[in-house]
Amino acid sequence: MNSNDRIQEIEIRITFLENTVEELNQQLASVTQEFSLAKQAMRLMHQRLEQMQSNDPESDDFSDDTPPPHY
Repeated sequence: MNSNDRIQEIEIRITFLENTVEELNQQLASVTQEFSLAKQAMRLMHQRLEQMQSNDPESDDFSDDTPPPHY
């Protein structure tokens, strides 16, 4: 293998690696966006749950609940 062949092989590998890095960057950006949306949805659900509990203060007091008849 002469030096021109080696240089061409290295250039091909670099091009492949550059494409791989670009694809991984795009996938990471997509996953990051999905994670942000899921995090936002979780915060919203948490806020709604807190609002529901504050509107019905007895909802979180399970000590007086009697078990269902099948127990």
